[in-house]
Amino acid sequence: MATVQSALGPIDTSDFGPTLVHEHIRICYPGDDLDPHNAWDRQANIDTGVERMTRLAEHGVRTIVDPCPIDLARDPELMAEVARQSGMQIICATGFYHEDIGIPYYWRLRSAEQVAELYLHEIEHGIGETGIKPGCIKIASFDPPGAYDRTVIKGAALAAAESGTTVISHCENSNGGDVQQEILAGEGVDLARCLIGHQDQAADPQQLVALAERGSFVGVDRVGYDVLAPDERRVELVMAMVEAGKGDQLCLSQDHMGCLCSPRMPFRLPEGMEEVADSLLAGLNERLHERRDYLFTGLKPDLEKAGLDSATFDSILTDNPRRLFGD
Repeated sequence: MATVQSALGPIDTSDFGPTLVHEHIRICYPGDDLDPHNAWDRQANIDTGVERMTRLAEHGVRTIVDPCPIDLARDPELMAEVARQSGMQIICATGFYHEDIGIPYYWRLRSAEQVAELYLHEIEHGIGETGIKPGCIKIASFDPPGAYDRTVIKGAALAAAESGTTVISHCENSNGGDVQQEILAGEGVDLARCLIGHQDQAADPQQLVALAERGSFVGVDRVGYDVLAPDERRVELVMAMVEAGKGDQLCLSQDHMGCLCSPRMPFRLPEGMEEVADSLLAGLNERLHERRDYLFTGLKPDLEKAGLDSATFDSILTDNPRRLFGD
């Protein structure tokens, strides 16, 4: 049994229960707060967050990890309030996003040691004046990982090696997990305390198996985003991990954004698609609302049809996150 910091204080891994390792109460993209069309309502976000946590609790979920990075408007007090009202245990993170969108200019000038100093300060003393301590470190890399990504990930590795804090990653387009592992292992991080995430788009299931063989947990954790990968692909990836004897190193989640604050599409669109950006954003927000528990209502039945038994599914959601966090 290990103790992990949540938004409302320390919790024991033995009390995790079924856990989703990559969910979000709120996501903002740098600068969207300046848009005159921005109409984010904090209370509405809390209400939506509580509603969503209640829906997940109906499926047995007791804990979620919200690895929102610092530079995507991380708000630990918002997480704490949703946790307080819903009863869900919510774990927040320290760490920066990838260099294509995140890593503020000031921190692009810092060394890995200085990045580690920031992360360790939050882990030891809390985030700002909130007193809320992160329970994990978020790392992220673009495709391919850039120089700033590598420096910041090295900083995270230094902090994780010193503090023993769990690492959860974002891999753009499901690529770069091997680079992340190399940097983490190079600084002495226990890869068994690291989740290499967003592997849903991997073309070859062996990619996930190889990441697991090196010692990490692997995340199929964007369930419900069929624009990234169809359910059939996720079923194939999950079953390949189980059949390779790596089901105990697999984590599932949805990367669901309870509130995407950007009033306009915050992602790059292919040329010629700009005119439909607003309708795409509206459709994305509607889809996020409809699919807040899609892991259970959509993917789980498909996994069962493919031969995954309920005991294995339950173990992936309950036992694996506990061990990821040091149980």
